[in-house]
Amino acid sequence: MSANSFKMVMEVDGPNVERINAALRRLAQKDATKAIKNGFREWTRVVKKSVIALAPRGRPSKTERVRGETRPNPHLKANVTTKVKGYSKGQLVWAAVGIKEQKGTYNTPHWYARWVEFGHVLTRRATKEEEIRKFTRGANKKERQRTIIGRVAGKFFISKAYAINEIRLMPIMEEHIARMVAKGLK
Repeated sequence: MSANSFKMVMEVDGPNVERINAALRRLAQKDATKAIKNGFREWTRVVKKSVIALAPRGRPSKTERVRGETRPNPHLKANVTTKVKGYSKGQLVWAAVGIKEQKGTYNTPHWYARWVEFGHVLTRRATKEEEIRKFTRGANKKERQRTIIGRVAGKFFISKAYAINEIRLMPIMEEHIARMVAKGLK
């Protein structure tokens, strides 16, 4: 995922870290990294399915008109991606599920996914009367030029998918560590 893609990251905290670290100490560093990565990969696949199921459905048309041009109408469900990253020494592994960026196209769900997830305000250009009223109330130039006409509540579909699948992470990790331990004992 690029820097422009929208993603949320899951961390293992508290007593779970100690339990996982105790199990990982029985493995060689390379095997420990592989076990953690495989566990995160399996868990992110489960979360990805949940995100796809919970993602709100946009307009059903394949194209839309934007500023006089016909462009593809991307849906969030079709652009969900996962990433598992380990660093060179195998000390840190992280996983993310998010909306991928497609460079060089008009297919930009990564750009509006944050608005859908957390909500946003709807604005329009202020009329001259509204600008004068805001000026007399001490608003700066940027605030004077826009008028809020509504708010769109967030859907929190990615957050919900993480919350639903959070309890599945530790059993999956322990299963992959146990597999690596059993493989090492053969």
